[in-house]
Amino acid sequence: MKRRTVIVSLLAFNLTLLGAIAPTLANGWEYLGERSVRLVTDRDVIPVRTGKQFARIKLEVKETGIQIFNMTVTLRNGRTIDVPLRQYISKNQQSRVIDLPGRDRSIRYVTLIYRSRPGSNERAIVKLYGKTR
Repeated sequence: MKRRTVIVSLLAFNLTLLGAIAPTLANGWEYLGERSVRLVTDRDVIPVRTGKQFARIKLEVKETGIQIFNMTVTLRNGRTIDVPLRQYISKNQQSRVIDLPGRDRSIRYVTLIYRSRPGSNERAIVKLYGKTR
């Protein structure tokens, strides 16, 4: 009986997890990483662990909104792509889709430049997604 309860619990957990990521996988967007950013600073880096090539990227913001001024995409070959985002992204919203130019678009990390709020204890969760085509 205990074994059955454990199996049912694991199945329920897996279905819950799949439900959380299915919308992203269904439309071709792949989760690349995230950063919990403190709104006291004004710069953070999201490392990307995959070596895949991505044609497009976008950001999603959780917890609280954030004003992002600029984003720099650093590729594995050392080249950088400067993206003047200049966008306020509200809580639970996404940035515009950013097309990455060129052929070699394997991302090493993404640097975000955003507006700080002196004395703030707020944090935003910024998630990075990529699409291969």
